[in-house]
Amino acid sequence: MSQPKPTLLYVTTELPYPPDSGGRIKSFRLLQFLTAHFNVKLICAFGGKRKKAVQALKEAIPGLQHMQVFDNHQPRTGINFFIALMTAPSFNAFRIYSKELETMIKWSAEASDVVIVDHAETIDLIPEEFKGKIIYHSHNAEFKLWSDFATMRGTFLIKWMLEWEASRVKQLERYAIKRSTFTFAAPNDQEALMSELGLESGQFRTTYHLGNDALLKLDPIDLESNKKEVFYAGTLSWEPNRDGIHWFIQNCWPKIYAKEPNAILNVCGSGSDKALSSLMKQTKGVNPLGFVDDLEPIMQKCRCAIVPLRFGSGMKIKTFDALYRGLPLVTTSVGAEGIEIENKKHAYIVDEIDAFAETVISVLNDTKTATTLRDQGRSISKEKYNYHSMLNSMLDDISAIL
Repeated sequence: MSQPKPTLLYVTTELPYPPDSGGRIKSFRLLQFLTAHFNVKLICAFGGKRKKAVQALKEAIPGLQHMQVFDNHQPRTGINFFIALMTAPSFNAFRIYSKELETMIKWSAEASDVVIVDHAETIDLIPEEFKGKIIYHSHNAEFKLWSDFATMRGTFLIKWMLEWEASRVKQLERYAIKRSTFTFAAPNDQEALMSELGLESGQFRTTYHLGNDALLKLDPIDLESNKKEVFYAGTLSWEPNRDGIHWFIQNCWPKIYAKEPNAILNVCGSGSDKALSSLMKQTKGVNPLGFVDDLEPIMQKCRCAIVPLRFGSGMKIKTFDALYRGLPLVTTSVGAEGIEIENKKHAYIVDEIDAFAETVISVLNDTKTATTLRDQGRSISKEKYNYHSMLNSMLDDISAIL
């Protein structure tokens, strides 16, 4: 007679559907996998107003035993930021909190064999008196993001406020890790968290934040037949993405376009601010496409992809997607963080403006070398970075504590 499945409570910030961004993709794939091995209960802090998406998630993961989606999503305003400083452990914890949500989690946690807290701010919703097993699923070393934001801002007051928030997030992440049985985190985030928070390696288990590995099954792109088009995709409301593509268009693209006047930069992604939207419209050769439901036709016609990130943490979904699809990749050291790829073997990794521009020009023209790079990038991705092996490894880690 088979043993009944253990009960797992998954607490996350937002409804992980549609799986169209890094955090949503990872949470969706993990939930989908876990329902085969656990009775999974899902509680989301916000997304309840997206009724069609809620229903679509139920249909996409029919194994979910229970799903409760709230709509706690306080806006990012200066007033709310100051209220959060006085009343919550972090700004993001303040944005998702409600007493009703906290109460729901309290009763659900007590009836579960294990609780996964997805993102650091959700740990604040688990009652202090709860003594059950907790696993923290870290998507980023979040304190690092806030600290990086501070370096990008102009005024002394804003820098000071962001550094203050970075220190608060650092304390919340330390609390989440120490309170949990163990923490899932990407290799580069583990290093940052251990170094800055004084933690031990035994508190971590390794996970990866992967892209759409189904792209590995598609036929290779015929680079030689394509025009000199460049591919970029990213959620442009996310500050590291917005900053990176703005930096590239403002500094690198004019140098590329001057030498390659027929080149086109395809920018896929919604949420750009006025400054970025204006820059894209005014810059020759830039093709702002907004949100694109199916990226394949755009990727299929390009000769290379760029991931021009200047700050951030975690592993970058857009980097994996370029590698998976076999688009020769030009990225920065930040874009390649945590991924075992070598410069000039699996991708080009450059940080300086002139070097980045010259590398893109080289890839657009030397399709023979670019094809070799493409094949090696796909090969290492298939070998090391696929969901099947990663999710089974995570299952082994979870099962070990039960």
